[in-house]
Amino acid sequence: MLGGNVVKALKEKDARIIVSIMPVEQEVYVPKHGEEVILNDEIFSGNLPHVDVVVNCAFARSNDAKQLADAFDFTTRLIKGFVKSKVEGVINISSQGVYQRLPAGQLSKEDSPIAPMDLYSMSKYAAEKMFVLSGIPHVTNVRLASLNMKQRFLYAFVKSAKEEGKIHLNSPRVYASILDVEDAAEALAELAMIPSSTWKPVYNLSIGTQYSLDEYAMAVQEVGKRLGYQVEIELSDNGNESAAGTDITQLTADTGWKPKVTNEMMIDKLFKL
Repeated sequence: MLGGNVVKALKEKDARIIVSIMPVEQEVYVPKHGEEVILNDEIFSGNLPHVDVVVNCAFARSNDAKQLADAFDFTTRLIKGFVKSKVEGVINISSQGVYQRLPAGQLSKEDSPIAPMDLYSMSKYAAEKMFVLSGIPHVTNVRLASLNMKQRFLYAFVKSAKEEGKIHLNSPRVYASILDVEDAAEALAELAMIPSSTWKPVYNLSIGTQYSLDEYAMAVQEVGKRLGYQVEIELSDNGNESAAGTDITQLTADTGWKPKVTNEMMIDKLFKL
């Protein structure tokens, strides 16, 4: 999902794009933006043509130890291939989950304390270190916020609103930061287009603020009303408290990028799926 949107965003900037895929994807991947398609085996063998920047979106989205171990093996082979091919720069997608959770209202900065929240986040942090130690001339790790996708709570809110006329909210004091995938792709494309020698070691990529689940639920209720749905918020409190959100000042300063897609726009998209 992210990779496809990055391809589109880069094409709009007239970049030459090479997409690497797994063999099992050969029959289903259809180039839509004039991109060249190769197999990952070409990377592993170090047979890439000249590449200025790699945007690496490849890693298991899982807390399963076996899947994560396989992802480390895959990443090791990628890095060896990048080095053999003399890749100049790598933008590696990491996660905001590497940060120590802060109280609501506080945003993590690139130098905030590290305390990965789960096995997946710890693995992403370890992958960051793999790229830093790889010998690739220029590496930056982009700590990405949660994207607007079907696995997230926002989609669950919209689905429940459409099907039941209700949103079941039991964690009103949980704060989150959901970023639209097209916004994320545009930010990565902007970063790819500036000289890799100017990159900072780490960038945060998010909406630059956070909202409570209560605020997200009310936004779904309001958008639903505009689209003709009567939506009730069913509130309970399970006592959970947490907050996720990162500061994007550094990324904005270096690329000029700012998020454009509002919560209401994201929710409207989800209602129309």
